[in-house]
Amino acid sequence: MLETIQEDIIAELEDIEGVATVDAWQGDIDALLKTPQRLPSLHVIYKGAVFEPFEQAGENTTAALDFMIVLTTKNQKSRAAGSVSSYALIEAVRGKLTGHWVDDYDFLRPVTEDLIMAEGGIMVYGLVYRLSNVLVETA
Repeated sequence: MLETIQEDIIAELEDIEGVATVDAWQGDIDALLKTPQRLPSLHVIYKGAVFEPFEQAGENTTAALDFMIVLTTKNQKSRAAGSVSSYALIEAVRGKLTGHWVDDYDFLRPVTEDLIMAEGGIMVYGLVYRLSNVLVETA
């Protein structure tokens, strides 16, 4: 299920004009920033889930699944130019993912958009999207 959702999100993001890299990422964001990559980039990270209570194994429950898209841009001209280029990509991601129906699960909702880092011409944002009503079978 998680792999299917991640692949669907990546497929949506690959259509954004001007993005050099779209991929999945496993690990922390600091390691991502140290990895050579073509910028601007979008990396999808499964952030975690919140489950509705259930009484016993074997019952179905629903979950809210969060996926973070890490947007990394670089602009050496000026901080203002870097901000504007980042804003355009944030809005493009929002336009692609908000309301997008993923397989048979649910549609994506924006949760947060946070500045993670702004240093040396590099700006990094974490954009969290959620599938809220995903049916999950318990073992």
